[in-house]
Amino acid sequence: MNINLPTPEDELMMEAAIAIAWKAIASGSSGVGALLHWRNEILALDHNQAGETGDLTAHAEMVVIRQAAKRLNQMSAAEKAEVTLYTTLEPCLMCLSAISLVGIKRVVYAALVEDAVATDRLAQDINIEKMNPLLTRGSLELIPGVQREAGKALLAQMGKQA
Repeated sequence: MNINLPTPEDELMMEAAIAIAWKAIASGSSGVGALLHWRNEILALDHNQAGETGDLTAHAEMVVIRQAAKRLNQMSAAEKAEVTLYTTLEPCLMCLSAISLVGIKRVVYAALVEDAVATDRLAQDINIEKMNPLLTRGSLELIPGVQREAGKALLAQMGKQA
């Protein structure tokens, strides 16, 4: 597992994910945003849609992976490894496994799992750092806490901040 510092591009892309999350909150949806980025191109940008679709697997990360699925399937493993997934909340077990299965190797996130209320956590005391070597195909590069305060503000607005 590699934990690195964010780049200026990471900050910019996280701003876009945070903006889509605020837009979702303003429209009455869940305020978790995600973005897929590859070679200076945004492949997908959206928010958690579980509440509005009734699909409990429609987390923001899953939504953007589904939206970019055709494009991702056309990429080589090396190209997919260049894709970065940005999300306003640390990915859960399901999303982390899907990210790895797709072949994405870099994940940048704002709020940490510990920032969310305990009742909303899938597994207590388990975070992406602990899951990474257990549930992924090869190690992921993790960049945690990018614009963490903004991620925590989203959780607070939804009544989900610890």
